[in-house]
Amino acid sequence: MFGAVFNLLGNVNLAFLIDYALQAVVGGIICLAFKVLGDILSPLWQKHKDQVTDFAKLRKVRSLKLRKRKRHDQE
Repeated sequence: MFGAVFNLLGNVNLAFLIDYALQAVVGGIICLAFKVLGDILSPLWQKHKDQVTDFAKLRKVRSLKLRKRKRHDQE
């Protein structure tokens, strides 16, 4: 059994394994970088989105008040 393992290892191209391992490590680093970047930017994006939503609501309320005033002035 032990000799069979050495026979299989003799047929394996070491350069291919090193290249494959290097690709896996680089891919993992890139994936981790996107994950960390997403974790950092997600709260910032949510904060910006909430500010825009609040501003839009504020403008709607002000515009409704202005419309009501104009209607009362016209009557």
